[in-house]
Amino acid sequence: MANTSFDDLVRQEQQAAGTGKIDRAKERDAWLKRLDELFLQVDGYLDEYVRAGAVEISKGYVELDEEQIGSYQAPQMIVTIGRKAVRLEPVGTFIIGAKGRVDVLGPQGRSARLVLMDSEVKRVSDLIKVSVFTGPPPPPPPARDPSTVRWVWRIMKQAPQMEIIEINKETFLNLLAEIANG
Repeated sequence: MANTSFDDLVRQEQQAAGTGKIDRAKERDAWLKRLDELFLQVDGYLDEYVRAGAVEISKGYVELDEEQIGSYQAPQMIVTIGRKAVRLEPVGTFIIGAKGRVDVLGPQGRSARLVLMDSEVKRVSDLIKVSVFTGPPPPPPPARDPSTVRWVWRIMKQAPQMEIIEINKETFLNLLAEIANG
């Protein structure tokens, strides 16, 4: 005896999966490349401290499992400053409002986020669009070609500030000090 509602569900999901197919390997590889670029950037910021023996950097891997691209190994970085270790741990690439996120985790539970976002986003309000109108709705703005988006890493301060900060050597080192000190 067939279960028609389940059969309908299976048929609908097969059709939906066929129309919006994602190249899992391509998405994963692009994300891993962005992580490598971020960690190279961090290596550069910390180079003088590493050469002086004041900071140690170690790298490892963390297992991620994302619904859209499945399970995979992603690099993580651990920055050790004396007795304090700060982990840069990737969360994933399918993040609302961003192309990826890395959590910066301190020894006392303090954390921050590094977010891979459109370079045109400067404030949190740039991610949210609210329209109020009377009468018929205006036409939607033209869709932006995804290939024209320039992705950059930014520091995303958490509530209550909810601030987006450009990453450079000064802002990153300040972030590390803040997270390491709890």
